Amino acid sequence: MTKTLAEKRKETFSRFYEELMPVLVEFVGQMGIIPGHAVLKQAAECAPYLSQALENMVIAEDDKAWLFTRVGYFVGEYFAQKYSGAWYVNEIEGSRYFARYVVGKFSRITNPASMIDPFQIAEFYVQQPAPRHLVKLLTEVETEL
Repeated sequence: MTKTLAEKRKETFSRFYEELMPVLVEFVGQMGIIPGHAVLKQAAECAPYLSQALENMVIAEDDKAWLFTRVGYFVGEYFAQKYSGAWYVNEIEGSRYFARYVVGKFSRITNPASMIDPFQIAEFYVQQPAPRHLVKLLTEVETEL
């Protein structure tokens, strides 16, 4: 039996999530936020500093995938913490986020179906020319939740 993309993503979710935290801590530290592990409990407080560090960064084509992944981790963790949500694989067939790693199940948002694709947001952000504004983008996403 051939596994669906959603099934494959669910199988690899634990590995994805285990990688997320140490990579995010290292990234935030590399961007000058000390201590880097503050992002694990205080992502919202780290957002302005990260936004400033990345605002005028010149992103070489070879570095876009590296930055995309780390910004995606940050965006997801920012919303998971701020709205008491969780990372998971979307299993809603027909959803624009089907079989993707998303953040949702927010306990601080009245719409129980609200979810975001942090990597879609990160892709948009990384593709923007400098100056790019992470905090502004996060605020725009929040208004849509």
